Amino acid sequence: MQISNLIRDAIELLFVVAIAGMIGSILKRITRGGVHVYLCPTCSRPTSRAYPRCRHCNSGLP
Repeated sequence: MQISNLIRDAIELLFVVAIAGMIGSILKRITRGGVHVYLCPTCSRPTSRAYPRCRHCNSGLP
C-alpha cells in the first residue's frame, strides 16, 4: 500500500510541474509580446483563423 501512495504522489507532482511550466511559458509569451491577435482585414475585429469566414462581417479570410 505504501508503494502505490508514493507512485500516486510522484505522478501528481509531475502533473503540477507540467502545468506550472505551461502557465509560465504562456505568461512569458504574453509579457514579451509573443501572442498576436489575428484581425479581420475588412472589419478590423479579432477573429479566428480556424474558419474560412469572419464571424462578424462574414467576409472571406486570406
